[in-house]
Amino acid sequence: MKKTRERICYNALMSVYRDGAYSSRALSDALKEDRNGFEFVTRLFYGVLEKDVTLAYIIGRLVDKRPKLSVSVILKMGIYMSRFMSVPDYAAVDECVKLAKALGKGGVSDFVNAVLRKAKDIKFPVKGETSDVDYISTNYGLPEWLAEKLISQYGADFTENMMKTEEFRTHIRLRKGVDIAEFEKNISELQNLPQSKTRFGYYVTHKTLNFLQKQRGLRQGDFAVQSLASIIAARCYCDGLTSDSKVLDLCAAPGGKSVYIAETVGCGICACDIHPHRLELIRSYAERMKVNVNTKLNDACVECKEWLDYFDCVICDVPCSGTGDLRSKPDILLKKSGEKVLELSKLQSKILHRASSYVRSGGRLCYSTCSVLREENEDVVKSFLEHNADFVLEDSSRFADDLCKVSADLGLNGCLKLFPHTHNTDGFFVAVMKRV
Repeated sequence: MKKTRERICYNALMSVYRDGAYSSRALSDALKEDRNGFEFVTRLFYGVLEKDVTLAYIIGRLVDKRPKLSVSVILKMGIYMSRFMSVPDYAAVDECVKLAKALGKGGVSDFVNAVLRKAKDIKFPVKGETSDVDYISTNYGLPEWLAEKLISQYGADFTENMMKTEEFRTHIRLRKGVDIAEFEKNISELQNLPQSKTRFGYYVTHKTLNFLQKQRGLRQGDFAVQSLASIIAARCYCDGLTSDSKVLDLCAAPGGKSVYIAETVGCGICACDIHPHRLELIRSYAERMKVNVNTKLNDACVECKEWLDYFDCVICDVPCSGTGDLRSKPDILLKKSGEKVLELSKLQSKILHRASSYVRSGGRLCYSTCSVLREENEDVVKSFLEHNADFVLEDSSRFADDLCKVSADLGLNGCLKLFPHTHNTDGFFVAVMKRV
């Protein structure tokens, strides 16, 4: 029996909520079996994850006791459909009641029906009538710990504007050597499907990306999904490199930046990861984009003596909280906390200190995260420089000049900081240090 769109979305959401699966993998697996309603399922799936805090707030106002996870997911789907998608209230309620029955939960169908019918009447906190933390947390789906941290670091207005940015977009870039005019001629078939050109590629919706991936002429590596922020970061790393340069990417998977550098500069690059299956992702990516990238299984925290004082450029795109990437990976908020951010900052510092020993005299050490939190960015770099006098910070803020005119104000003493509402990118941080 063919599954409904709602059932497909429910299965994907349960993989994330119950099993801790990554959102992209959970959705891909759910759609493999049945791609019925791809666009609808994708939007509902990511929307529920992104608005999890907001949806939980509404449910909390309507029930005395928190429902079981399976029921809670059904309710969140129904509320999101009626309040954030153009699905009529009656249709959202009807589909969720049917879903509950199809899942063998007919006993809660009346409960689902009653809660969803009342959900439209729940009002959100109003700006100025409650605390900034409460207002931003509820209206923009941020956990309170993160809303409080962002407000303390950037202010309430900046934080709100950052969270208002456009949703459901993916950035793609063309492989070097692909004819831009020919590519744009091919995608002219998209007619009214949304897309917008950027300095280094295109922003597309999930619907547009799905269309492109089905085109026979575009399957052999003509384009790659890579965020605009990631491309800008890679251009920072590339500065001053030549085809003879030796580059080490310590935390490279899935390989986007390593592949971009190999394409752009043509130099030798060693891309590392601690997990064998992630190395395979890098190799597959490089093969598809027709470049040569050497891979090596390596723990970034453990010294490799053969690398000491050897590389012209060492890249540390370290594991982080991902708070700059919430639009494309909203499940991040389900797995992170203030305590985990502090744990991550310790790991980041350890990797950076280890990486510094691999940089030759006159070489460059590049540190980056897709986080907007200072604990993972400026604080890590500042601590490193205080204990390593042979490294000096270079000015990387200029790499945002093509994106907007306020980059100098946000560069923060030479570090590059990108934000969704000021640069039209994911949030990103880059610091480049030269060994002198």
